[in-house]
Amino acid sequence: MPFATAFASSNSPCRVLLVGAPPFAGALRGMLADEAGIELVLLDAAQALEQAPPLRPTVLVRALGGREDCSEFLRACRASPALAHLPLLVLAPHAEGAGREAAFDAGASDYLGELPTRTELLARLRYHAFASGILLEREDALRRLNETQALLACAHGELDRMAGMDSLTGIPNRHRFDQVALGEWQRARRNGLPLSLLVCDVDSFGYFNHRLGREAGDLCLRRMAGVLTGQLKRPSDLAARYDGKQFAILLPDTGLDGAVQVAESCRTALERLALSHPAPERRIVTMSVGVASTVPSEDSVFDAVLARAGEAVQAAKSRGRNRVAAFRA
Repeated sequence: MPFATAFASSNSPCRVLLVGAPPFAGALRGMLADEAGIELVLLDAAQALEQAPPLRPTVLVRALGGREDCSEFLRACRASPALAHLPLLVLAPHAEGAGREAAFDAGASDYLGELPTRTELLARLRYHAFASGILLEREDALRRLNETQALLACAHGELDRMAGMDSLTGIPNRHRFDQVALGEWQRARRNGLPLSLLVCDVDSFGYFNHRLGREAGDLCLRRMAGVLTGQLKRPSDLAARYDGKQFAILLPDTGLDGAVQVAESCRTALERLALSHPAPERRIVTMSVGVASTVPSEDSVFDAVLARAGEAVQAAKSRGRNRVAAFRA
């Protein structure tokens, strides 16, 4: 098999970095000179550690003369992030047995105790180049897999976020509100804490929408959402578009008095905004707010609080709109 096919993971030639004693380096250079697919680079040991990383060699061959010790060099290679996984071949024709053990302990991939034939040298280089290519491909595949998983996690998170958001107003939708309300209800029941709910309804919104059109109505709802979220001070408080022109605000750890204060601040904030309303009796856009509060018991359900807040909204509207009505659930 031609050497060039041994490193099939890249279209570039196999780059063999030859480091070491001139006699052996010359012999190895002669063996590899005419082999297609090999790019041979010769460096001395002092240059190798500095110049090897940007050269990006496929295999490094360390040729030793006499009883030269290469352990420090090998350890330095393994300590370099760019060379840590590089195949390191040691050629030490005159070394003793202890040198072989020391070389492998220091990180050598292969060890030749005598000058190899051209066939053997090519076979060893071919093997290490192929193994290195497989390792690099595996690491690249793992890197791309991790990147893909990270992107998928972000995408799933964004989809989850979008699934819980109202596309018109940009605040949580009813589905998200129901999820959070269930969790807060269970927490409040477990800890014996109060939980309050506000239902906010735009006054005479049907007339507004009919006279000014859907675009103006959508803008009104977006401004309403901004007003409500602007009055919430704690991360646990949640404002959501609940149903058409109705908005709901969940206030954990909040009793009736505190909830009424939040409701009044929401009502007055919308009133101060002074959005024009086409109905003569209205003049500006206002809202009616129903408040319900309870400390959940074992046999109580959140729907009862929701119904009570709905009753409070109707009470506020029957009393003239643009006001707050509050009930205990």
